[in-house]
Amino acid sequence: MTIKDIAKECGVGVGTVSRVLNGQAGVSEAMREKVQQVIDKYDFVLNQNAKLLKEQERHTILILVKGMSSILLNSLLECIQKRFEELPYTADVVVLDEYENEAQYACRIFYARKPIGIVFLGGTPDVYKDDFAKLKVPCVLISNQAHSVNNSNLSSISIDDCGGSSFTAEFLIKNGHRQIGVIGGELESSELSRRRYQSFLTVLESHGIPFDFEKQYVAAKYSFEGGAQAAKKLLDQVPNISAIFTMADVMAIGAMRTLADRGYSVPRDISVTGFDGLEISQYCTPRLTTIRQKTDLLAEQGLALLLKSITEKAPNNHILIPFEFIEGESVSNVR
Repeated sequence: MTIKDIAKECGVGVGTVSRVLNGQAGVSEAMREKVQQVIDKYDFVLNQNAKLLKEQERHTILILVKGMSSILLNSLLECIQKRFEELPYTADVVVLDEYENEAQYACRIFYARKPIGIVFLGGTPDVYKDDFAKLKVPCVLISNQAHSVNNSNLSSISIDDCGGSSFTAEFLIKNGHRQIGVIGGELESSELSRRRYQSFLTVLESHGIPFDFEKQYVAAKYSFEGGAQAAKKLLDQVPNISAIFTMADVMAIGAMRTLADRGYSVPRDISVTGFDGLEISQYCTPRLTTIRQKTDLLAEQGLALLLKSITEKAPNNHILIPFEFIEGESVSNVR
């Protein structure tokens, strides 16, 4: 059996078969599946070395990290890699840009590498729902919810984002803050950002506190630079804010850098809260008030979900774990 034989049986060109074998773009999903079925039918590989590689890949779990500079996801990755030292599997790690379609990438690379399972560290299943629905091996999304995706292969685990955002809003209001700015992700492309924003806004509305979205919400990347730039824009648009709620510790630390550069003192002049509970947040000055994501628990339980699906054919599951509020030093009482 040769590539030409595969192409002939499928009624396509040799180039199409080659692209499928190498996991390259330029082939429709329908055609890719048709060609792959014939490849699987004959257990076709390019040579003996490739056959050996294929056998090895049957014990490989693909880990896709969504965000090149995410400290949170890197912490999760570290926890998972330590766990892999005790497992009879090989981890294949790929880092993607924050705005890349991770599900489409996973579908494409599946045909080339044939992993037995996939771990998504970060992801936007609401935006790429159709592509997540195509995943054909056990998968788990860690740090975001995927219950809205119609795919029995996909599980998810995350903290209670809504509860954490609501608690932070109540905490700021209890400390007398009414002019509050928000720095978060792009609401159009991130369900996680929408959940955190809507939960925060609901609490403001329940207390009769107005919120001008056009001025008081600034979208940014989940990064130090994103938080710093967003804070500049926020201060220009709403110079009289007394507090800033950010959706990530890195955003909060970036925002505090901008505040310091402009002569503001945190929390004396403006209070700042974060989200994630990164270790670095407790070593900056002042210590950050934040919502802690328990990375060790997320990683451990997330990987357990995946392994149970792989080894026991267990049904998919979607888990929410409690958040932990850390009252640092970055919020003042202005009553």
